[in-house]
Amino acid sequence: MSASSALSTLQEARKTLPITVETCFHYLCLNSEQISRGETLFKCCPPIRDDSNREKLWKGLEEGTIDFIVSDHSPCVTELKKLEEGDFMSAWGGIGGLGLGLSLLWTECGRRGIGMKKVLEWVSERPAKQVGLGMKKGGLREGSDADFVVFDPKAKFTVSLLFLFSALN
Repeated sequence: MSASSALSTLQEARKTLPITVETCFHYLCLNSEQISRGETLFKCCPPIRDDSNREKLWKGLEEGTIDFIVSDHSPCVTELKKLEEGDFMSAWGGIGGLGLGLSLLWTECGRRGIGMKKVLEWVSERPAKQVGLGMKKGGLREGSDADFVVFDPKAKFTVSLLFLFSALN
């Protein structure tokens, strides 16, 4: 889900249909006002929308209309993003979100007073359950796979283009 205009339709549909909804890190952490014209680095489909839309997606997530946060990871080599040309038509579409997704999400959650327990529910527990892996993935318990992310919630760093491309490639 990238367009908040669909939230009310989804809420209504959920009354009679078993629907799940996901959104991506970039729809929750970026807004079109931050992206300069020709910034092919941020080309994705659906596109990044305005800040008002982003805030409504957060509300939908917090209220439970949106169930999961996923990466929709679409990495590519720097040359395919056509940075110098600024040509959206020929640039690779997609955002490589695995490297920075958790950090970006954690930053946004911190601004909103949302703790790590909720983050883990959105990015791990619920997606694992949805695909039938709830007993093997999505949480730390006896008998489940030991998938870990080492993460310092107090660490601070600045994302530059150089840093971003080393994370994407």
